[in-house]
Amino acid sequence: SKEYFMTQTTDIDFETHVEKVKDIIKQLNDNTLNLKDGMKLYKDAQTHINMANKMLEEAEFELKNALEQQ
Repeated sequence: SKEYFMTQTTDIDFETHVEKVKDIIKQLNDNTLNLKDGMKLYKDAQTHINMANKMLEEAEFELKNALEQQ
């Protein structure tokens, strides 16, 4: 059985989170993947998606503040 490990998500940039999700999607499409590994990959993808969304929200907030200060 293949081993899948969650990478640390705290120091990853937005683009890397997106790439990690794309990689996980490819792995989830592997027909030999067992349920346990599939569930772990799904949870890992959710973590990356949540972190990327948080980064987008922070960037939007910063942009709005910058525009208001002009």
